Amino acid sequence: MNYPVPMSQPVANDPWQQQRELNQLLQAAKTGAIVGATGAAAVNLHKLRADQTDWPSALKQTAKAGLAAGAATAAATAVGRLFVRNPALSLLASVATGTAVMYAITAKSKESHDE
Repeated sequence: MNYPVPMSQPVANDPWQQQRELNQLLQAAKTGAIVGATGAAAVNLHKLRADQTDWPSALKQTAKAGLAAGAATAAATAVGRLFVRNPALSLLASVATGTAVMYAITAKSKESHDE
């Protein structure tokens, strides 16, 4: 008779496993930051060409977007990995987490911009 095997968790005290997990999250954050910054840079280039912004503002907005996307991607990756055995739930958890992080970051940014 086959009994279900619980999902094996890495040993919490294994420093190599902890380092690998940290490296994966840092890689996810880096990838998210690159994608977010390149998207923001493209939008800001259009704004620069239309004289809707200046270089310092464009650079600042691009950097902020990259940092926000990197943080959201790392958080989404961390949460998604908790549900590795259920791809649909992993995707849903990742999207919800990434959205929540971006919402929180942009809400603070919007509040400071409105003042």
